[in-house]
Amino acid sequence: MSLALVRYKSHRTSRALCSSTGEGGDALDGSTATLQLTISTNDQTEQFCPMGRGAVCTVRSSKGEEVLLGSSFTFSCIFNKQCTKLIFRNGTQIKYIKKNISKELSVNIENITEFNTLSCRCEGNPEPCGIDIKPGYPPDIPQNLTCVQNMNSHNVSCIWTTGRGTIIDTTCQLRVHGDLHLGYRSIMNSTGFCHSTFPIKSSVMSQLVVWLNVSNTLGIKTSGPHTINLINIVKPSMPEILNVSCSSRWCSLHIDNHSMNLVEIQYSAVNVIWDTFQNNDKSRLNISSLHPDTMYNFQIRRKINHTVGLWSDWSQPKRKKTKEEAPDKALDVWYLQELKPPESKSKCFRIFWKELNISDAKGKIQRYNISVLEQKGKSNSIIAVPPSRNQSICCYNCSVSVSAVNSEGQSPVKIIQLRLPGLHTGLLSHKPLNNHSIALFWPKFDIAGTEYVVHWYPVGNIEGIQWIRVVDTTAHITGLQPQECYQGAVTALRSSGPKMATIKGISSWQSAPEQGPDPELHWKKTESSGVAWSEIPQKKRRGCLKKYTVYLMDNLKGDIHNFSVDHPKRQYVISGLSPRQCYNLWVTAWTDAGEGPRGSVLPFCTPLDSEKMLSLVILAGGAVLLACLILLCICQFSSVHRRFLCCCQCLLPIIPDPANSKCAKTYADDQSEIKFYLDQWDSSVNEEPDNVEVEEVPYPSICTYIKSFSQESSSSDATQFTRITDIMEDYISTHGAISGGEEEDEYEKGERSLDEFEFFPSTHSPFLEPLVLTGGKLTLDVVKIDCSEFLDCT
Repeated sequence: MSLALVRYKSHRTSRALCSSTGEGGDALDGSTATLQLTISTNDQTEQFCPMGRGAVCTVRSSKGEEVLLGSSFTFSCIFNKQCTKLIFRNGTQIKYIKKNISKELSVNIENITEFNTLSCRCEGNPEPCGIDIKPGYPPDIPQNLTCVQNMNSHNVSCIWTTGRGTIIDTTCQLRVHGDLHLGYRSIMNSTGFCHSTFPIKSSVMSQLVVWLNVSNTLGIKTSGPHTINLINIVKPSMPEILNVSCSSRWCSLHIDNHSMNLVEIQYSAVNVIWDTFQNNDKSRLNISSLHPDTMYNFQIRRKINHTVGLWSDWSQPKRKKTKEEAPDKALDVWYLQELKPPESKSKCFRIFWKELNISDAKGKIQRYNISVLEQKGKSNSIIAVPPSRNQSICCYNCSVSVSAVNSEGQSPVKIIQLRLPGLHTGLLSHKPLNNHSIALFWPKFDIAGTEYVVHWYPVGNIEGIQWIRVVDTTAHITGLQPQECYQGAVTALRSSGPKMATIKGISSWQSAPEQGPDPELHWKKTESSGVAWSEIPQKKRRGCLKKYTVYLMDNLKGDIHNFSVDHPKRQYVISGLSPRQCYNLWVTAWTDAGEGPRGSVLPFCTPLDSEKMLSLVILAGGAVLLACLILLCICQFSSVHRRFLCCCQCLLPIIPDPANSKCAKTYADDQSEIKFYLDQWDSSVNEEPDNVEVEEVPYPSICTYIKSFSQESSSSDATQFTRITDIMEDYISTHGAISGGEEEDEYEKGERSLDEFEFFPSTHSPFLEPLVLTGGKLTLDVVKIDCSEFLDCT
């Protein structure tokens, strides 16, 4: 089912019937048709036709659903009931009318340029009624008709254009003269092309006459008649390349059998423009002038002859690689001097050579043969394997030959004499041309026509060396990387020997460094310090470094001082510092484009002046210690010892005589007794007597007096043993007995009290002789104790 518009025109008025129609265009049911009145005045038609129905309302457009792009029209809604009326455009409300008598609501839509959805509804009722508006163009006159008949096919396919895309649905139709079919229809694609295929009814037909028709709701265009000669539209089937055989310089294509008289071949190396030529051979095609060791793509197409028919489609590409050949071009070789090992007496060089390009290598290079020939006739052979393109050689007055080898042979030998170049004082200058190249200038080294070798490489990467050969005093260096620093030289190849002028700091474009160096303190003193800093990585330099700036900040005053150091020097001595002062230090790097950021901050403090005094004190102390040792040695002499002993005795404290003490006198007046119990012993027996038991008896007087008896007492003491025993018994009965445990405690206390007197000067000092001679006996006259000095008897 589709919506058809049938018009009945009569002079200035016409009627249109909106109805649901079948495929043939006839009304299926006249009762459902809607009569439309179209009033025309001055060739302008105002048409109203219902486009959308709903339970609440019906919508219509003054120009239908498909309108001319950029045009204006009226959109109307007829409501079935009274309500507050709303109109929406793409979901956005554009009109609002409260309840009124009229059931119709209209709005003018102007300059429509894109697909729009217009709808109406009553407020409070979500069910809308609406219509989709599609802007577009009417079709142009059909043109550029092209028809093709595939060989051995009875169908003809034609395509044509309408100038531009109509945006809206457009129907294409092709009608063949003499064909009973009304026409062959198709739909135009988005790019404005129409396509139609139809059969040829008779095999004896030589011509076709066709008409073209293009139409949509905005218009209709027709062109024709167009006459087509069938012989000119015959297109052969796509050919096939069966096999390809190649040598180093040519290839032969083997193709399928065919009856065509003309074949076109196209071939190309990978990523290279195609070469094309035509050939009349039907089965074998030869292609010459190819390059060795190169991958080629081959395609063919064919045609009946030069004047009849169409070209077939290109065949599927066939790929084949030509064979290798021995290289026929010598290598480009250059050399630089290297530092020789300490044990070597010869001069050392590094040999460099350029890799051959594909056309010169004529195959994959498998190795490089290097021969070193010295003046004495001695030779040495070296083999280098790709990707290596340099070799270190140490020799004296020698020449070197280098050649490249592939699977088919060896390239011509390049011989170069290794001689140290003399230095030229001429000034080299350069200026950037763009971000990847510079121009280098230098004065003449020698007579005109001298060949110069200009070499350059990134700083720190001699492996990346490049060079060119020129005969002028100007060279354009290309292939440079921005923010990269290069160095190089110009060498004049003279018969008397090479002469070289060097240049540093070459850069096509640079900026300030990305990173600063990190400083470290090597040494420090009270008024100066030595500082060094690290290298900035090459990728962080962003050009050629010119200098460094060392910044020093006084933490106390806040003053900042800076010192400039030329690159490549990376150390500096800072003087004029204050003792016992702390500082912060950092370093920045410079290129011609400006100063980079600072590196890490190094805090440090200068040492104190007292450290010098400390060293002097240490020296003085050492001297005093040495003097003491010397004096000690001198004191070992007897004369010096006696004199020193006298001095020491004068310094000892004077000990008073205990006999004159108050305690001794009090003891005599009290007539108290100390009783000793001595075991009986036989004097006739030659045995050592038992130890004497000593008791300390406290008296009411101020002090306690201790008396000791030696085992070596005289015989007179022994005769009085009985009497003393009696006295002791009376003494014990008077004062009471002391238990054995108590006696031990008192004895231990007595020992501890005697230990307390060990602070007296020792008579065994190495500097003193014994001052008291007892003769082996301990008497009261020898031991004199001033109790008032050491014991509290109160």
